[in-house]
Formats: sequence, structure tokens, C-alpha cells
Amino acid sequence: MIKAIALDLDGTLLNSKKELSKENKKILYEFYKKDYQIIIVTGRSYNATKLIVEELGFPLIAICYNGAKIIDTEKKEVIFEKPLNEEIVKKLIELSREVNIHLNLYQDEKWYVENINNWQTEYYRKATGLKPEEKNFCTFDSYLMTKALFIDENIELKRLEERIREKLKLDVYLAFSQERYLEVLDGEVNKGLALEKILKIKGLKLDECIAFGDAGNDIEMISMVKYGVAMGNASQDVKNSASYLTDINDANGVAKFLEKFLEKEWN
Repeated sequence: MIKAIALDLDGTLLNSKKELSKENKKILYEFYKKDYQIIIVTGRSYNATKLIVEELGFPLIAICYNGAKIIDTEKKEVIFEKPLNEEIVKKLIELSREVNIHLNLYQDEKWYVENINNWQTEYYRKATGLKPEEKNFCTFDSYLMTKALFIDENIELKRLEERIREKLKLDVYLAFSQERYLEVLDGEVNKGLALEKILKIKGLKLDECIAFGDAGNDIEMISMVKYGVAMGNASQDVKNSASYLTDINDANGVAKFLEKFLEKEWN
């Protein structure tokens, strides 16, 4: 029996305009009223996630930064946080400057960039609605960061990913949350591990959870649960890791799947 629903945001619960449809909002509220555990699992910061939580209109667990930070939105408390260590962050800063690829750093729910005027900063600002803080990356008091994010064209990021994996050999988790976003987190962090942690805290099992996703950073959680669902717009790697396939995000794939798959549990 299903008792929990885990949902990625961008490309999954949200449409291409980064909007929450009335269909998806309605179905999730119905499940919330029936005491299902609703869990948002996103690469976004908590500040960027709060906007969607407020629109949904009910408290839930928010797994942010791809699992590096977990928040109970009802109690407004952090359940878990695992930042990148300082030496790794310093190496990422050096690499960013060496290869001239834009780097975002996240600390205490603030988004830092060294160049506030480039296209990468503007691209991310429009996508998230967040306001960047311009800062020389040599001037942090602490280099513990919740997440690092490289932004560039996909071909450049793939070269960078290979360099980090093969040459730097850093103990990090790397994943593409979108084609132009290469996420870097602590090696013990990913969406799957964070979801497993929350389900255990709530006394739930992996085979009692449905998880929806579309991008590479969703693969761990989709392949981990019994009911892993890939969106119709998902990458092929995600579809290969899923047990089920639903419609695209712009056609309310989440709502369509939940209505059909779980209808029998409501009767």
C-alpha cells in the first residue's frame, strides 16, 4: 500500500514555465487530506522551494539541494544538513577560474556569485526568482557550502564533469539537474539517500513510496523505491531506471499517474 509520494519540482511537478498547475495542486491536496506523506525532493535551495510549498497550501517535508538539506516546513526546522567540506569548495573555486565556467555557491540560504552581470547568473535568477549576492570567493569566513553549481552549455559541463571525476578525484556527488546545471554535493548526498532517511524517520518503507522525476539527479530515488515514475519528458537514463512512465510535465503527468494508479486505494 502506498503511503508516501516524493516529487521532483522542475521538469516534474512544475510545467515548463516553472508553474504549479491546478490539476497537480488539487491531486496532491487530496492525498494530503488522506494522510499520505508528501515529500518535495529538489535541487533547489529552500528559499526557492518555499514558494511552491506556500502555493500547495499544506505542510510537508522538503528535501532541498539534492538531499544536502532537509526541512520540516510545518515545524520550520532543519532535520538534516550535509555541506561540502571546505577544501573541496576551494578546489572547485580554483577549477571554475581555471576553465572559466560560472560557479554558484550556497551558504545559509544565500546564493553567491562572483559575476552578477553574466548570462549564467541572469539565466538562473529568472529560473528561480532568487536574488544573487555578488562576492569575491576568496573572502568567505567559512567555506562550508550546502551546494556548488556550475552553469554553462551542456558540452562544456560534460567536459568539466569528466575532469572532476578523473583528474581531481574529489569525494563528491555529481549530477545534472538540467542540461545547463552541473550540481556538486558531498559524496554522501543524493536524493535517494535523503528520501530513504526521511521514510525511515516516518516509519515508512521504500516499497510504500512513489517517486517522480525527470533528470539525472532523480535516478537514485526513482530506482530506489518500488514505484519509480519517469516523466514523459525525462532523459532516457531516467526512463531506463524507472518502473513506470507517465505523461510529460506540461500535460500534468503527475496528476494523471496518481489518479489512475491509486484510484483503487481510495475505494
